[in-house]
Amino acid sequence: MQLDDIEVLVTVAETKSLSQAAEKLYMSRPGLSQKIANIESRFGMKLYERTSTGVVPTPAGVIVTKFARKMTSLESLLAAELAAVDENFDSTIEVGMSFADGVTLLPALVKKFHDLHSDALVHLEAGYEPGLLKKLKDGDINFAILENESVEEGIATETLGYSQLLFCAPDKPPYNSTPQPVKIKTLLEWPMIIYEWYSGRHMVGNRHFRDRYGLSLRDHNMVARFDTHEAMMNGVRAGLGWASVPRCIARRYRNDPNIIWFEVDTDPMRYPIDLAWNAERAISPLALEFMDFVRNNIPDGYFCSDDKQ
Repeated sequence: MQLDDIEVLVTVAETKSLSQAAEKLYMSRPGLSQKIANIESRFGMKLYERTSTGVVPTPAGVIVTKFARKMTSLESLLAAELAAVDENFDSTIEVGMSFADGVTLLPALVKKFHDLHSDALVHLEAGYEPGLLKKLKDGDINFAILENESVEEGIATETLGYSQLLFCAPDKPPYNSTPQPVKIKTLLEWPMIIYEWYSGRHMVGNRHFRDRYGLSLRDHNMVARFDTHEAMMNGVRAGLGWASVPRCIARRYRNDPNIIWFEVDTDPMRYPIDLAWNAERAISPLALEFMDFVRNNIPDGYFCSDDKQ
């Protein structure tokens, strides 16, 4: 089948009307009828029955239309892949970034670095910690900003500073009527939304409660697991339960009237923000320069001041 035959078959199937199909195809009604007759002649089978209410595909027409839809889908896939080739560019620096602090910090630093090196093409790839560590090992990225302490053979890390997980909940009872700081026993009873089960910060929370109280996160009253901060915060806003988020995310929702921020009767849940790279692989001079630029240009006040090292 030719591409215009496919378009005709799919349009007729969608409209079930030769008049409407002809209008969508910018064809005359007689021209469309002749086109269909030519397709039927090519296959040697009648594809449509004309009725008073429109057209109905014959058994052969159903089969031909099914394949026409598949070919339309393949055509769209071909167009997407060709567009990807056209839009692709060769990066000079490949950097991994965690979904919270990495995504918050790196884009603005790329802009400042690009002002100094207009020829630098930086590819920022967001991911969860296990995936980014694998890419470091495989040599797919030059370095990464990770959250939590990464212990992997061959991976070198340097702690840039420390951030903190903060607690939030819907602005409704019992959350907004419970005295602060909230007791751990009370917190465990409240429904909890977990984010990124495989993220570095999930490990921070798990280690915090396990080391201090002998509790796993699975001992919490978990009601949902979401894979983006936006989804988790919308769940909090809707009243689904409480959650803990990094300070950089909390700043975006500080003035949301449907969310409260509360203290818990426990030590702060702090975590390191690290530069990480593969100590066994060479890093290009430009990537090394950008890594040093990141190291020296973290905005003032970003880290917990009493924990910065």
